[in-house]
Amino acid sequence: MTVMPAHPHIAPSPAAPERSIAIVGAGFTGSVLAAHLLRGAETPTAVHLIECGGCHGTGVAYSTPNGGHLLNVRAYNMSAYPDDPRHFLRWLWSREGDDAQGNGGRPEAIPPSGHAFVSRALYGGYIKDVLAQAQAAAPDHARLRLIRGEAVDLRPDGERVHVRLGDGRRLTVDAAVLCIGNFPPSPPCLDSATAAEAFASDRFIGDPWDLAAIARIDRDAPVAILGTGLTMVDTVLTLLDQGHRGPVTAVSRRGLLPLRHKEVRPYKSFLHPEVMPRTVLDVLIALKADARRAQAEGFDWRSAFDALRPHHHRIWAHLPEEERRRFLRHARPFWEVHRHRMAPEVADRIDAARASGQLSILQGRLRDAALTGTGLNLQIAARGAAVPHGLTAAALINATGTNCDYGRIRHPLVRALLDHGLARPDPLRLGLDVTQTGAVIGTDGKPASRLFALGPVSKAPFWEMTAVPELRNQCAQAAERLLALGPAEGLGAAAPPPGLSPGLPSSGGWANAGSGLNARSD
Repeated sequence: MTVMPAHPHIAPSPAAPERSIAIVGAGFTGSVLAAHLLRGAETPTAVHLIECGGCHGTGVAYSTPNGGHLLNVRAYNMSAYPDDPRHFLRWLWSREGDDAQGNGGRPEAIPPSGHAFVSRALYGGYIKDVLAQAQAAAPDHARLRLIRGEAVDLRPDGERVHVRLGDGRRLTVDAAVLCIGNFPPSPPCLDSATAAEAFASDRFIGDPWDLAAIARIDRDAPVAILGTGLTMVDTVLTLLDQGHRGPVTAVSRRGLLPLRHKEVRPYKSFLHPEVMPRTVLDVLIALKADARRAQAEGFDWRSAFDALRPHHHRIWAHLPEEERRRFLRHARPFWEVHRHRMAPEVADRIDAARASGQLSILQGRLRDAALTGTGLNLQIAARGAAVPHGLTAAALINATGTNCDYGRIRHPLVRALLDHGLARPDPLRLGLDVTQTGAVIGTDGKPASRLFALGPVSKAPFWEMTAVPELRNQCAQAAERLLALGPAEGLGAAAPPPGLSPGLPSSGGWANAGSGLNARSD
């Protein structure tokens, strides 16, 4: 759905100057934050939503054209608004009989209840509508400006923030929010010259969402996939849906697959809000005991696991840093296959591919890779094997999950923030170092007063900040704080303004720039 034109610009009165907020990234987090800002604005407010991709509202997660890529959360828990939990369901029911635009052109049966797992493409259409409806219903003093372009530099300067786009356009605002989503995984760290040559070739697909590259794989050729999580599952579905007939081997250290969803009943968590465990071992022991108790009472273990979800953030906050490291080293893979589960329809297809022998799961680590005349020769240090396992593949797809180590991300905006000391990776390399309210922490250890980060980039203080139920709450709370920010006051602890980047204009030049952004959709 095309986003409706913004309301005509209403010049702010002297008594109520217009507040301006830039959001970098228009995937789920950026779009829902913009919608909350438009809904809640009580004084003149301009929201600038910057997106370098082709479409505002979907992001990588919900832009897939494949109707077989399903959400792994039931429809009843996918509302964009925490204060309106049935919003997504009403949207689904209002579409009954439609041909499912936004689902890659495929018709999709509208579920009679909220217990179904709908396609991510369909959900992307919902997020675009959320943004459009918020824009259409916004008061005259609130306006949305859609900007197509890539933010490459961002500099706080006192009580303002200056944003520069890759094409030279500039924008000055009262606050900026990074909603930059997820980055493709980094290539495996192998030192050999043969591996470097292999990873530089078109036989290595470093981005599992590069559908054009995957489409070029010969249908009968053997394929290897690094990773056995949900990204691997989506990659296998993509291959199957394009008619792939050759063998597929997925490799990960432990060879763990996500478990399947089942219907669960509400269950009371073992945790008391006032008594939080202080070690990972305490959490796991109590969770296992609770799961056994649940099963003895006729509940599925998933009921006990899901009952823990409202407490995830508090548990993580109470764990000392060394315990967090211990969790990431030892427990993370087991946690994730239980926590991030497959929709039953998806699990059925994966089970069928394994039963037919087309899909194999191999426990081990990639040790080397070399180009051959027909593809790649991979050396896998198989778990428990004395000698490496040789694996031949026409293509190797990296589906190890998103890159959260911002020290290794080469995106120009990320590099600018790190190089200027405006941001730093968090100590556990889960994202950027931010406060619980999303204020970006610089290399001096001080939180910025005008620069924030939301969504997966802000995972460090919470651990769980990738799924819609957590993200929508974060967006709603952040919108309240941003709307309380006036042009002359900050949201957090003040940070001294850093110097502007070399080669960029002075603050005076920035303040007068941005005339090229006056169009409603650039």
